[in-house]
Amino acid sequence: MVLETGDRTRLVFNLNSPAEYETRIEGNTLVVRLDSNRVVTAAGPELANEVTAPAVATGTASSSLADVMFRRGSEEDEGQIVITLSDDQILGNVEQVGSRIYVEFSGAAVPERLNRRFDVTDFATPVNTVDVYPQRGNATIAIDLNGEYEYVAYQQGRQYTVSVSPPGAAVATGDSSVAYSGTLVSLSFQNIEVRAVLQLLAEENNFNLVTSDAIIGNITLELDDVPWDQALNLVLQSRNLDKRLVGNVLYVAPADEIAAQEQQVLDATRQAEALAPLHTEYVQVNYADAANILTLLTGSATGSSPAAGDAASPQVAANGILSSRGSATVDARTNIIIIRDVTEKLDEVRELLSKLDVPVRQVLIEARIVNVSTDFGRDLGIRWGGAGRRDTSDGFRYGGSQASTLEQQDNRVAESIAVQKALAAGDAARVKALQDGTDPSLIDAIVSQTIAAVAIPIGSVSFPDALAVDLGLQDDTASSFSVGFTSNSGLIELELSALESSGNGEVIARPKVTTQDKVTATIESGVRIPYQAQAGGTAGGSTTEFVDAVLSLEVTPQITPDGRIIMQLDIHQDSVAVGSGNVPAINTNSINTSVLVENGDTIVLGGVFREETTTTESKTPVLGDVPYIGRLFKRTNNENRRTELLIFITPKIIAEINTR
Repeated sequence: MVLETGDRTRLVFNLNSPAEYETRIEGNTLVVRLDSNRVVTAAGPELANEVTAPAVATGTASSSLADVMFRRGSEEDEGQIVITLSDDQILGNVEQVGSRIYVEFSGAAVPERLNRRFDVTDFATPVNTVDVYPQRGNATIAIDLNGEYEYVAYQQGRQYTVSVSPPGAAVATGDSSVAYSGTLVSLSFQNIEVRAVLQLLAEENNFNLVTSDAIIGNITLELDDVPWDQALNLVLQSRNLDKRLVGNVLYVAPADEIAAQEQQVLDATRQAEALAPLHTEYVQVNYADAANILTLLTGSATGSSPAAGDAASPQVAANGILSSRGSATVDARTNIIIIRDVTEKLDEVRELLSKLDVPVRQVLIEARIVNVSTDFGRDLGIRWGGAGRRDTSDGFRYGGSQASTLEQQDNRVAESIAVQKALAAGDAARVKALQDGTDPSLIDAIVSQTIAAVAIPIGSVSFPDALAVDLGLQDDTASSFSVGFTSNSGLIELELSALESSGNGEVIARPKVTTQDKVTATIESGVRIPYQAQAGGTAGGSTTEFVDAVLSLEVTPQITPDGRIIMQLDIHQDSVAVGSGNVPAINTNSINTSVLVENGDTIVLGGVFREETTTTESKTPVLGDVPYIGRLFKRTNNENRRTELLIFITPKIIAEINTR
């Protein structure tokens, strides 16, 4: 049999009787001679076995297979082929060839009822079929496998088990969470003592071995590339054994014996605790809440541990660290815990407080809310108009509105009346001169002078009544250019106005807050705006209500073990909308998120980019659409507004301050 581990290979020869032997090395060949007619040669790199003497008897004529059974193991996707033998002296030999495993039992017969194929595909394991058939006087079992697999073969009395599982799966040990990581070993033992196997495994792993006298019996193992701790568990499981590893000493004994020993130690410990004197200690809690520490010590918020005979004692023992005789209370005023218990438990309490009663780390969170706006506007407008009349008998007049034409009519009437008055004054002056005997050569001059003395109104045109197109800019800062035409009977005025404006604005809000790890902090700054609201019910009247416009930061930080920070954030930036009326409207920007940030790094939580482009055109219908000329009948306003909102967050872990 071959045992392989690490950089060594061990050959074990089982003999029927004591025999003399000698060994020698010939080149790279090791020759072991047993008596004079038995030679086993190991040549290599590979091992070749040659036995010239008759093989060791492995069974009697009545040896046979009693039963073959397939079942799923306790591990996921594990298949087990369980072979029951008629005699525990029948030895099996396992060989792996490609995707098949062959198990051969020398000298064993195969009953007719077992000589067949077992189709186990429906069990959803790596095993597809199991063929049982006789071959050259031996019983052979061929296991056909699918995909990658690992297998373990072991024998317990008359039961021979081959366990097949996917790679990496743990062999059935009663605990599905077991994972093996020991050095891979290969074991091939035929009917060897359990003590010898344990000794080999202990030596290969440099353990000191202590075994119980109750360990007896032999075992047969065929393991290929199995972790040594898995092989050890298989050996222990086959004989209902258990182990305890203390330092580098491996203690192996029957499971019930180890359980009894541990129960005795536990009973002795409990008896010692029951007789040990109780001591009182006053424990000052510096940073933590003493009430929370009390819950950890006793498993309840009251702080009183039940008596040893109380039915609730097991629950307290499971949840708290005080003994069944111990008790603890809290003085909330001084944050002191008063504990009464045995010395060992008081030591455990001190150890607990040394790890829990520590200052909680703090985090400084700084948020920056940047609101950038850009405005651009361009206006181009025109207004023109005039008024006048034709000095003809038909009385034609024109103007920008009815008021201007009426004004022209009034001017005509006033002028006509003034002319009539002047003519009348001239006639009166002529009559008077004749009556006064004035020199006839001077009378015309006197008449002309009298007529000229009477004021003849010229008339006026009033703006903006005289405007035909009033699409100019109303802004006093707008630039303008005006041209006009005036004649004896009328005028036309034209004014072109233009305005271009641009503006940039940046608003930065920077709230900061400091808080402890896993403690929510909130900071707000803003205004509460009152407004009158209608009261409900039949009473009528009004009530004063308030609406908040605040800049707020709410954050809950959590410091990870690797020094990073997880934050639950809720940020608001509110402002009152311009011209919102009696009930104020609120412009709000907010973000609610959870992020993971390196200590001291800045991260952009989010941003909103908004661009507004507006074109407003006012014009006279039809005339404003005429190419080129239409410019005289329209006003154009172009506006462009861009706003960008960015929210940054920077967390920093505050360094601990050592005080003396």
